[in-house]
Amino acid sequence: MHYRVAVGLFSIAIAGCSLGGGVATTPPRGGAPAYDIAYHLDATDTSGHRYSVWMDIGRLRGDTLELQLPVWSPGRYANMGFARNLRGFTATTGNGTPVAFERVNGSLWRLYPGAARSVRVSYQMYSNTLSGTFSVLDTAHANLNGPSLFMYVVGHKPDSVRLTVAALPGWQLMNGDSDQGTQREFRFENYDRLVDTPTEIAPRVIADSFRVDGRLYRVLVHHNGPERGQRQRFVRDVEKIVRYQNRVIEPPPLERYTFMFHIGYRGGDGMEHLYSTQIVSSSPWSDTATVLPGISTASHEYFHTWNVKRIRPVALGPFEYGAEQWQPSLWVAEGWTQYYGQIGLLRAGVVDRAAYYRTLGGVIRVNSEQPGRRYVSARMSSFLAPLWDGAPPPMQADRSGSYISYYTKGAALALLLDLEIRSRSGNTRSLDDALRLLKKRTWDAPSDSYYLQGRGYTEKDIEEVVSEAAGTNMHDWFERYVAGVEELPFARTLALAGMAVSARGVGDDREYVVEELPNATAEQLRVRVGWLNGTTSSEGR
Repeated sequence: MHYRVAVGLFSIAIAGCSLGGGVATTPPRGGAPAYDIAYHLDATDTSGHRYSVWMDIGRLRGDTLELQLPVWSPGRYANMGFARNLRGFTATTGNGTPVAFERVNGSLWRLYPGAARSVRVSYQMYSNTLSGTFSVLDTAHANLNGPSLFMYVVGHKPDSVRLTVAALPGWQLMNGDSDQGTQREFRFENYDRLVDTPTEIAPRVIADSFRVDGRLYRVLVHHNGPERGQRQRFVRDVEKIVRYQNRVIEPPPLERYTFMFHIGYRGGDGMEHLYSTQIVSSSPWSDTATVLPGISTASHEYFHTWNVKRIRPVALGPFEYGAEQWQPSLWVAEGWTQYYGQIGLLRAGVVDRAAYYRTLGGVIRVNSEQPGRRYVSARMSSFLAPLWDGAPPPMQADRSGSYISYYTKGAALALLLDLEIRSRSGNTRSLDDALRLLKKRTWDAPSDSYYLQGRGYTEKDIEEVVSEAAGTNMHDWFERYVAGVEELPFARTLALAGMAVSARGVGDDREYVVEELPNATAEQLRVRVGWLNGTTSSEGR
């Protein structure tokens, strides 16, 4: 059942839900006693595009204190240089006495409070970019992404923190933790959760909700321009995506989840978070769109709720924000998510086979023609993400000639592995099973840090769960296609499902056409039907 409410009546849609939507309890932490850390954010300077930030830090121990502003943001792996927009840094003790400090590097400050047991730090952040990484403050809205605004106390990321927000009168605040639009105070179990909670503050936002698998899903849309009667269709498609994706591994461990959309605003982006996602699409809704703007990105981002946010590479939770992270597993974290996001639209009933085959043809074309595929493996593509993901190069760069995206390469590898596993097992298992095994091995393992539960996975974990799902040792396959740069076996693997691919046309008009073979065997048809529907014969799904 859908609830259509104005954001001012937000409490109607979420009555009975606990703060944080089922937040995991922080494991006990060793080391120094926790500090008392409170953030205050003023989001009223809409003409100057500047947030004012205060940090009150109490229960200090020792005579020095270091504060780090992140240099990168999870989900966007390059050095973003957030500190270039900071001005007016000051520090005082609780009684207003100035505290000496030095800037150790571009994003790290060292304070000398002496015997003082509390410090207040203040600064301003210029913010005028709407995206899943940066923040914006203007007359339309205030939208904030934590890493671009909030410093943390070095050595105290696990400490619980509080946040108080000042907004313009009548503006409503929405995020994954908000119970109603007038809420201005929040508590987070650690710094990671604070900055993993994007927030939208605006005069009015469309709010809808639905329930799936006992969980509340909120759909918040900040639409620029007329909605053209597409609101119900949009929410219905989001619900279809949720219903399908909750079957892949299992429903995620949360009580509620919040989709935050900016439709018709300049830019295009999507970013995953533990209890929410934020999506920007420059195209407004129309009654002629086959897939409404925002839906394809929602399919990708919601799959991240498991893949990368909970089932995660070792470098991605807890996070080291002081330097960009070089790690090899984004071809799974992002590439597999790309695959499930695309085929999920088909399996959920949002698009038809012809549309998915066209999408698949585009994936095959890039992986078959982009020159960089010959030089960069999937693992190396992941490793080099800080050089390419969201960081404009200061000089002309030959991206297509020397690089290939781990999104596109990883999506292709996920397709091939899904078909391989289905074929080898007579469609009794699939790539879904590899993900479930990965969850059991890592998320269900004993916690190894304060961050959530379980542990991060390694490349060895990936290879072993795929081998177990396939019922055979896949090491050679991984060496050739994941660690190596051999041409991907699209024709041979698609044939396992009675499918064929052919290149047609020349130049910019060239396309790769994916087709169903009319003379497919019963075995091939079993694989094809299971693959397209997202089902296996062993589970009857």
